[in-house]
Amino acid sequence: MRNVRLHLADDIVLDVRSLQGQMISRAPGEPPVFDDSQSYVVQLTAAETAIDMVNLANLMNHHVFGYDKAPLSDLKLSVDDKGRLEQKGRIHKGVTLPFSMKAAVGASPDGRMRLDAQSIKVAGMPAKGLLDFIGVSLEDMVKLREERGVEVEGDSLLIAPGRVLPPPEMRGQVTNVSVTGNVLVQRFGPAARPAPIAPADSHAKNYVYFSGNVLRFGKLTMNGADLMLVDADPSDPFDFYPAKYAKQLTAGYSLTLASGGLRTFMPDFDDAAAGKRARPR
Repeated sequence: MRNVRLHLADDIVLDVRSLQGQMISRAPGEPPVFDDSQSYVVQLTAAETAIDMVNLANLMNHHVFGYDKAPLSDLKLSVDDKGRLEQKGRIHKGVTLPFSMKAAVGASPDGRMRLDAQSIKVAGMPAKGLLDFIGVSLEDMVKLREERGVEVEGDSLLIAPGRVLPPPEMRGQVTNVSVTGNVLVQRFGPAARPAPIAPADSHAKNYVYFSGNVLRFGKLTMNGADLMLVDADPSDPFDFYPAKYAKQLTAGYSLTLASGGLRTFMPDFDDAAAGKRARPR
């Protein structure tokens, strides 16, 4: 992918500046089914993604802590003058109390995002530490780690980014995490970025490209995949919603190459939802 605003849910958008990886089917002997995000995982080779504070708050509220009896709720995120993530919300420990936490961001040695809590207050009073602050049971800790990809270690939160996101699951090593303005940026290894995979016939600026093995999408199965979804309006990033791509597909047009490759030009999702169509140039 290159320059893609990737809709992971109605209220969660991840900016994918660049991404290379493999779609690996969860069913041995079966190809990945693009229409079913549960049917495959994405093994990242290298990527750079970004998410703003509004989308990050939606992710935390509706996915990471979006379950019955979660310890935290009503989360709002911002960036303080020292570049730390500032999180405010409500904590539920018998009674419900307001809290605030400031944390420095970074990458852990094992390739996860690390949030080091430097200031924690509950109802305006300093908390003793992160575990004491959260105050969840061992069962909840296991649930957070196994189902949500979040682990508490001392005064740090370790987060597996590809597991906290809605499907498809993304697996990869986080090599760098930073905050720029109001945006959290993550880079996935290796440190040296490989050359981008793109077909020689295309000069597209914003796209999603599938190459190589077998891919199933819609009613079609493509052997030796050579499929490129191209932003019909390259003036801004490609707004793409995989779970609802049919709306973009029917509002666009496709070209079949002599080699059998397919180039599909799509309007941005918000344009397609508004009834706009992509026209051949």
